[in-house]
Amino acid sequence: MYTLDEPTLPQPAHLKSRGSPSIISEQQSYKHIDTTALIDNTSSSSLDEVLEVASTRVSSTILAGSLTVKNTKEPHNNSNKDAMLKAHEIISIQSRVPVKSIRVERDYSLGDGITRFSTQYPVELEGKITTEQFLHTINEINNIMDYADRLSWRIVLENIIETLTIYLWPILFSTHYQRVVKRLLTFIESENSTIYYPQTLSISNPVKSAFLFIEINFYE
Repeated sequence: MYTLDEPTLPQPAHLKSRGSPSIISEQQSYKHIDTTALIDNTSSSSLDEVLEVASTRVSSTILAGSLTVKNTKEPHNNSNKDAMLKAHEIISIQSRVPVKSIRVERDYSLGDGITRFSTQYPVELEGKITTEQFLHTINEINNIMDYADRLSWRIVLENIIETLTIYLWPILFSTHYQRVVKRLLTFIESENSTIYYPQTLSISNPVKSAFLFIEINFYE
């Protein structure tokens, strides 16, 4: 007859001796190796290099883009400056304060009550406006004012209508004199733009002086 050996149970772990080979192998197999410091030491230097290269590339890209934008804007800025300078030459002559003014006095020599101004050429205009240009301006102003003051049937009719309407007519409709004065101001503005402004001069509105004189202003 065969006899069966009784099965043996494994010995509990706490009963095993510390020096047994199985315990040593298990301790070695479950021993934890701290690799955090190793990763940090090896990766910190490489990470710094990567960041440095990336920052260098970004800064160079931004610099190149800013230079490109600056180069594209420079022609536009130059054109704007030229336009502003040209506008300043035209507008500033009307807003600046004159350094000197001369008067072309009213001419009363004929004594007929019609507004006209002296055609004597002022010596202050030498080197700026020729005698012919000055005479053209004054003679045309005198002709316009002669047309405004000259008695005619139209002026008589307008005076009658003004009286009958208790002077409401000029409020609703422009009179002959008002239309002529408007024509005079248009002519003076045209002379200033073509002749006097380019020479840093200007003719003032004679309405402001009640047609007692024409004022020519000098600017720097």
